[in-house]
Amino acid sequence: MVAGVRLLAYGRLAVRAVFSASALDLGSAIGPEAISSGRRGLSSSSSKPAKPQTEGTSTPASSPHVENVIASCAGFPKDMLNGPSTVLDKGVFGDDAWFISRFKNTFVVGVADGVGGWRKYGIDPSAFSRRLMRECEKRVQGGEFDPKKPESLLDFAFRASAESPRPVGSSTACVLVVHQEKLYSANLGDSGFMVVRNGKIISKSREQVHYFNAPFQLTLPPEGYQGFIGDRADMADKDEMDVKKGDIILLATDGVWDNLSEQQVLDQLKALDERKSNVQEVCNALALTARRLAFDSKHNSPFAMKAREHGFLAPGGKPDDITLVLLLIA
Repeated sequence: MVAGVRLLAYGRLAVRAVFSASALDLGSAIGPEAISSGRRGLSSSSSKPAKPQTEGTSTPASSPHVENVIASCAGFPKDMLNGPSTVLDKGVFGDDAWFISRFKNTFVVGVADGVGGWRKYGIDPSAFSRRLMRECEKRVQGGEFDPKKPESLLDFAFRASAESPRPVGSSTACVLVVHQEKLYSANLGDSGFMVVRNGKIISKSREQVHYFNAPFQLTLPPEGYQGFIGDRADMADKDEMDVKKGDIILLATDGVWDNLSEQQVLDQLKALDERKSNVQEVCNALALTARRLAFDSKHNSPFAMKAREHGFLAPGGKPDDITLVLLLIA
């Protein structure tokens, strides 16, 4: 993310990449589709183990009720100039942070995009986004949240982040909760999510910006300093909707949305919808495609089109950190 209206000309960047990915099956331990990054599957004595599924086959439609949620994460940091990317801190891709967690039969995921503008003040932009997501995850694991109010979870995490050791920084954030066959969402800024059913988009989050390229964001400024953009968690765009078996949910930071069109996302998700690829494979493919197009100077990216609408010239893709979490309601 670029803080304020600051457009740069980017050229192509050829890199070798090893990207981190993680998968979590709500009803059982991680299945064979997972690419391990050290995260373990979470289990609960109150939930029944999911029946193993044969690769490439469809789930029997004997019951429309949600029995399981499978989630995977993949991403890239923007800057990979020193060779292959290695994620040194679990849950972080560059200035982006994420978490996947659950409490009993409630499943919660989130992404946060640290504002890169803090770097010019000598501040690590990932410190705040990482702390925010960790505080969210901590509350979920302890059951200290209302599943119907993800904005409250975000607010609790923000206030906990302000406690010592207090990071300085800003971040957008989007938190999703799957609870009792409903999806509850809270989106602050220009990260966001998309829900796909039978190959069609049935819901998509709305971007929140103060002006072009200046999204809503939670902020912890240096003590005594004012004048930074800072919004409240309760200002997040909130929504709820029913979900059912077969629904696909893509949660991502703007590094994905600024480089992939809706049709490009749907084209990639088709393999999962038709059960030709599993969740982790499609998650990986989306991350790789967004990464490639971000450094394609000829790509007519969503960000480039948006910039033109506001009177700015920003051709090609938009190099940025890329983080996405892909969920399959099973």
